Amino acid sequence: MADRIGLCGFGQLGWLRTVHRGLGAEDTGAGRSRLVLLRRSFGAPVEDVWEAVTDPVRLERWFYPVSGDLRLGGKYQLVGNAGGEIRTCDRPNLLVVTWEYDGGGSSDLEVRLTAEGDGEESTLVGLRHTAVLPFDDDFWLANLGRFAPGWDHGFCRLDAYLRGELAGDDLPDELSIEVQRLWELAGAEWVAVGAAWREG
Repeated sequence: MADRIGLCGFGQLGWLRTVHRGLGAEDTGAGRSRLVLLRRSFGAPVEDVWEAVTDPVRLERWFYPVSGDLRLGGKYQLVGNAGGEIRTCDRPNLLVVTWEYDGGGSSDLEVRLTAEGDGEESTLVGLRHTAVLPFDDDFWLANLGRFAPGWDHGFCRLDAYLRGELAGDDLPDELSIEVQRLWELAGAEWVAVGAAWREG
């Protein structure tokens, strides 16, 4: 995987800084809800990005294999990862699912696609991951750099896939030195976002 994080274009840190990150929190009747937000433009038409995100064959290529009843109201399962229910499927702009692990706990994941530019050859992808979590903001922020980079990794792989630069034997769980470095750099970006949010 020699600079397969050519995966991330012009260098990991430069690429990571093309991603907008945000945080949010609010008290709800179910508890304290936390939000992780990512937005980035991808150089592909919105229909192509939609297919990459929803078609099982294409999704497996850059993310994870998926099985289940893949329609509105159906249940899905990512192999070796989360599963849940498909709540909204508004082609080609909005996908909302629950995000659940075997160990318990459910969260909500929203992926919103917006065509950009006159030629519509670019797509803004917005990802919102929201969960009611049983711990305080300090604990959440202290651990942000451990879990949130998973979404940066996903965005990086999606970008490489859409550009035709994802190697055929490159798997999402491969913990190469380059991928570990990507997580480390993304973690630092999230820590900075968390510090700004805390002060904000």
